[in-house]
Amino acid sequence: MKIDLIDDFAIFKELRENWDSIYAADSQAHFFLSWIWLSGWLEMVHERWFILAAKPDTEDSSYIAFFPLKMLLKYQDGGNFETEIYMVGNSLADYTGLICLPGYEEEVIPAFAAYIQEQLVWSNFNVKSFLQTDTRMSLFLNSFSRDSFKLSQLQVQSLNAEDPDSNVAPYLLLPDDWEKYLQNNVGTNTRQKIRRFLRKVESSNELKITYVNADNFASHSEILLKFWESRWRDKKGDNFDVIMNYYRLILRHCFVNNCLYLSVLWQGDKPLGAIANFIDFEQKSMLFVITGRDQTCKNPPPGLILHADAIRYAIQNGFKVYDFLMGNEEYKYSFGSQDRHLLHFLAKRKNCQPKQQDLQEILALAFQLAVRDHRSNRLTKAEQGYRHILEAQRNHPDALYGLAVLMRQKGEYQEAESLLKDLLQIQPNSIKALFSLANLHQMQNQLSEAIAIYQQILALQPDMIAVYNNLGYAFQQQGKLSDAIASYQKALELQPDCLEADVNLANALYAQGKLDPEKQLHYAEMNKKLGSKSKQVGDLKTAIAYYQQSISMNPDLAEARHNLDLLLQKQNKPQTPNTSQQKVLIHT
Repeated sequence: MKIDLIDDFAIFKELRENWDSIYAADSQAHFFLSWIWLSGWLEMVHERWFILAAKPDTEDSSYIAFFPLKMLLKYQDGGNFETEIYMVGNSLADYTGLICLPGYEEEVIPAFAAYIQEQLVWSNFNVKSFLQTDTRMSLFLNSFSRDSFKLSQLQVQSLNAEDPDSNVAPYLLLPDDWEKYLQNNVGTNTRQKIRRFLRKVESSNELKITYVNADNFASHSEILLKFWESRWRDKKGDNFDVIMNYYRLILRHCFVNNCLYLSVLWQGDKPLGAIANFIDFEQKSMLFVITGRDQTCKNPPPGLILHADAIRYAIQNGFKVYDFLMGNEEYKYSFGSQDRHLLHFLAKRKNCQPKQQDLQEILALAFQLAVRDHRSNRLTKAEQGYRHILEAQRNHPDALYGLAVLMRQKGEYQEAESLLKDLLQIQPNSIKALFSLANLHQMQNQLSEAIAIYQQILALQPDMIAVYNNLGYAFQQQGKLSDAIASYQKALELQPDCLEADVNLANALYAQGKLDPEKQLHYAEMNKKLGSKSKQVGDLKTAIAYYQQSISMNPDLAEARHNLDLLLQKQNKPQTPNTSQQKVLIHT
């Protein structure tokens, strides 16, 4: 059996047909293992995720099983890291697991377990939140070597005694007829209430239920989420915003992919409650996701009406399961649901001391996650990641550079300079470190130091366009316009379509009085465009410089003046234009 590791979203997208065929054939599959749900969820996952994919050893065979996982990195005091594997849906999927073509389980699942034990670097494997009815997970857990791993069952306890038991997942097996359901699945009192309130909605001029469509998705989802927020914001604590963001994104994703049932109960123009379910057409199930209601409304009861209406829809459309998901809230049983239980296990390596090769792999993962946070502007988390790596390995070159860039972003230039110099002690000819250090000097008007390093870079790599451009700017700041022009011309010789160098050359010629009036108007417009481009990427200092240059060349350029005023107001700076001072872009 061949096991591949897939950690690229583009490749995952290409697997849809293969994935869907396995999912359709797997009777133990559930919505949180569907390609549709995962394709929405994986784009939200900040940790490293990957999918183990199994296929027979033959060359042209398709995959026959998929096991989605993620890896978390935990920092320990003393500069050590601990890696933990989770199934990828944890913690916002109620269930986790794997999918497999029937008949291949006995071969595939031990192969997955062997790959995880032998090929992946980890300390703990949290095998959490799988259904007790999923027989494959027992085979998976039994495939771990008891000589090398300690296996223990976890008991997940609610924080408060009155909270629902999250180890229980009530569900309702649906008959093929609505009346059969009412007669056989619910008690007399509930049956009478369901009939009475549904009749009231259907016959009333005041009460109505509306269903999500392309025209009302935005309004319906906001009604639902506002109701849910009013009920849960204080109780969910620090996790609230994370959960709310998940709901907002996944509801839209599922609506776009035609697997969202969302309805709103109204009294006149006033919404009383709303409910959202995932629709799994392949497995013929509806999964209750989230509900909310006007807390002041007791009669009619929004929850009872909306759940009953959703169950009726499911029966009428041939669904076999109405899944209430995690939590044993009492109201779920009034609809006739029965329990399923979730199990949680922990596999722990008996020898957790990483080998040197394993440590390098762990540090590579830590750096990958820090870079991901950095690129996503989660700067505090990225900084923590870089610093943890440097505690474990003080001379880690990539972490030194990443932290230096981040410190420069924060305006902490002295620390950024110190980090870059540490990196150059390890890699004296590192072009990116030299370039960043030169730019740092230039930003602080240490022009002689910047010029010396730019020239050092060009001695090592004579064709760096950005270096010539920034060198030209440094010369221009020193008033050496002829040297500046020569540097810009060299950049354009290497890349004739380099817009920044072309504009900077024009700006230098303008400073010499050598740019004719027609070209001044053209380059005023070009400076304005580069100002807007810099503004879009958040480089406000450069944007201001370009707008000032644009106005200097053409004082009548109203758009540039307006944009400049807005940026100066944002930075609380008075506008004091100096038309004799020319600004150009610094490449970083």
